[in-house]
Order: sequence, then structure tokens, then C-alpha cells
Amino acid sequence: VLHGACAVYVVALAGISYALSQAVAGTRFGLPLMWLYCCGTLFAARQLEGLPFRSISPALAFLDSHRGMLRWHIHYNLLILRMLSFACDLHWARHGGRQAGHRAALPAPDSPPRLAPHADPHNLQGSKARVAQSLPLHCYHLPAFLAYVFYPPLYIAGPIITFNSFVAQLASPPQLKVKQVLQYGGRWLLSWCALELLTHTLYFNSIAKYRAWPYLERAGLAVRPVHYAMCAYWVIVFMWLKFLVIWRFFRLAALADGVDPPENMTRCVCNNYTVEGFWRGWHSSYNQWLVRYMYIPLGGSSWRLLNVWVIFTFVALWHDLDVKLLGWAWIMALAIAPEMAIRALGRTSLAARYKGLWVFRQACAAAAAVNIVILMTGNLVGFVVGLDGILPVLQNMVTQAWFVAVVLGSLFCGVQLMFWHEAWRGRSDRVPAAQLRALTAKE
Repeated sequence: VLHGACAVYVVALAGISYALSQAVAGTRFGLPLMWLYCCGTLFAARQLEGLPFRSISPALAFLDSHRGMLRWHIHYNLLILRMLSFACDLHWARHGGRQAGHRAALPAPDSPPRLAPHADPHNLQGSKARVAQSLPLHCYHLPAFLAYVFYPPLYIAGPIITFNSFVAQLASPPQLKVKQVLQYGGRWLLSWCALELLTHTLYFNSIAKYRAWPYLERAGLAVRPVHYAMCAYWVIVFMWLKFLVIWRFFRLAALADGVDPPENMTRCVCNNYTVEGFWRGWHSSYNQWLVRYMYIPLGGSSWRLLNVWVIFTFVALWHDLDVKLLGWAWIMALAIAPEMAIRALGRTSLAARYKGLWVFRQACAAAAAVNIVILMTGNLVGFVVGLDGILPVLQNMVTQAWFVAVVLGSLFCGVQLMFWHEAWRGRSDRVPAAQLRALTAKE
């Protein structure tokens, strides 16, 4: 139903991936070969427009009218993430559960005993343990692979779950109460209602997508810089809410089936002021996948200034072969460098002397306000107007100094609220509920 006759492509590519993983996992060039296969087939599928059957043989042209509801080559990008997860987890399992890039650390005297390199999937509890611990080699078999890559609730859009975690949950399902699932479903329903209200009352996404500003001006409307700023803001809110509804719907289906995948959109879009925090809380399950299968093997924090360029470029090409997405990726990677430098400066002994001062807080808020502008600009380039469309938008917004001052001032005030919220949440995690209510009442 989903892919029609094109299901043969999906099954064949997945079958080849399984056979190749079993053949090369654990060898010296096993992981590079699997990455080459997955990325190569993804780019080929996109370039060939899903390989129409008529291009194979005119006798098969009739099958092109039975290609299913979804274009298989568009959704193949999620499939390669699952195939790579299986290959990498199998590769590390054959190396005794040791992941490339991880450094061994001595356990603290009071820390609980660590699990064995090959842990019993029936005894793995907690999401981090299910992801990190390699399974016995006999768990990496064909039925488990097929169940994982074609798991119906998560097949279309995710969230992304690792092979280790999926199999561990099948062996020992998480204890999910019906009340929790129903509450989650109720929250999803409220989010869907909010999305419907937004799409029927605020049309900023359509205005930006179709670049309707000249038409509005010709219709006699006075388009001012404030309208461009409002459009940029509401486009990001729309994107966040749209993906939240999509991902939580499929996660709800998985929860009802007894599988607990990672949550995406872990924080409100209006409560972000760093590039790292924004993407960690946006497509959170994909971020966790990237950290496990790319960031750590590429050297982790030791090579962060370089590996973020590789990772963001991969993310852009993974979404689509589009120049505007590459522009988005490189803006994000470029924004990481000054953010890292400021954070490193904040950890020095010189900065420690000023951390409690009022001036230090204001300086951090000012830097965060600028960072938010960079975040919004990058997302507009990647997902709305493109590289050629962002220049007219910026020109209209920066021509008036007073407008720039108002925007940065508003973001500055918003960041102050974010700082207060972080401090409040940190305090609530440390003090009992009764004391928290007393402290809140005093404030």
C-alpha cells in the first residue's frame, strides 16, 4: 500500500544491507563500506527519481502506475538510518561492545556495577542502557533486522530508535501504563488543535514559501520590516508545531504497541538560544543517532570544530540534494564555532569571577539574542526562502537601525525569561515539592 510495486526496491536494498552487514561488520573496513553503500544508494535513488520501471524495461512500464501512496526514494533516508544502526551495533558487538571514540573511564566508588559487554536484552532497563549495551551476537539475525527496519509505527517518519534499544524492548517491554499513553494522546490532540488554529489564522508560512511580499505590495499593502520579522518568527513556530504533531502521532502509535522510542521536540521552540541546544531539542532522536553513529566515531569533542561540518553537511544531503539546505547546514556549522569559543571563555577562571554579577548575565543575554537571530536566519535559508530569498528579507530588515534595535531588545528580554526558567527548573530538580512551592510563593 505504501510503496506499491516499488516495495521490491525497498526490500531488496534492505536485504542487501543485511547481507553486507553480516559479511563485513567487525572487519577493519566494515563501517566505511556500510556507510558507502547506504549513502550511495540514497543519492542514487534521489538522482534517479525512484528508478521508474520503464527505465529498466518498457515491458515493466505498467508498474509505474502502481507506485503506492508514498514515494519510496523520499522515505528511504529514514531506512538507511536504521540499516546503519544495525550495521554499527553489530560491528561494535563483534568488537566486544566497544564503540569507536569512547574512552574507558574508571567507575566511581559508589557507582553501580556495569553491565557486561554483551548484556542480556531481558535485563536491560532504562533508555541509555538499551542504546549503549551491545546485545549477544545471536540477537543480530534477519527476523529482528526486518522487524526493526520495517516497524510500522515508526516507518514513515520516526522517531528514530537504535537497533539495540528496539530489540531490548521486544525482549523486555517497558512498563507503560494505559493512563500514561492516554495522557500522551491527549497532549497530542491539543497540539493538533493548536496546529489547526495556527494554519487557519496565520498565513506567514505560505507568504514566505511563495515569496508573496511583492504581490502584497502591489495589492496596496504597506510591507514594513516588522512584517518580515514576524514572518520569520511564525514560520519557525509553524515548522516546530507541524513536526511535533507528526512525530508525536507516530510515537503515540509505538507507545500503544509497547515500544518506547525517544521523544522529539523535547523543549519549546521559543525556549532556545544556542545552536547546540536548539538541535538537541528539535529532532532529538536524530540528534542522538548522529551523536552515537557519527559524532563519537569522528572524534567527539576533541575534533568538534571539524566534525560538525561533516555532520551538518550529511544532515543537509540526507534531507534532500538541495543547495539551500547546504547553505543552512554551513550557517549552523559556522555558528557553532563562536558559540564554543564563548562557552570556553565562560569556563575560565577569569569569567568565574564575574558569573554572579549582573553585568555578566546581561552580556550572556546579549550574545544569546544575536545567536537567536543566526538560528532564525539559518532555518529560513534551509527550509523556507533559500539562499537567494534570504538577501531581500535581510535587506528590508536591516535598513532601519531602530527596527534592529527593537528586535534585538525584544529577544534580549526573552532570553532573560529563558534564564529564569532554566534556573527555576534546576532548582525544582534539587528541592522537594513542598519547598519548591514555598520558594515560588516568596518570589
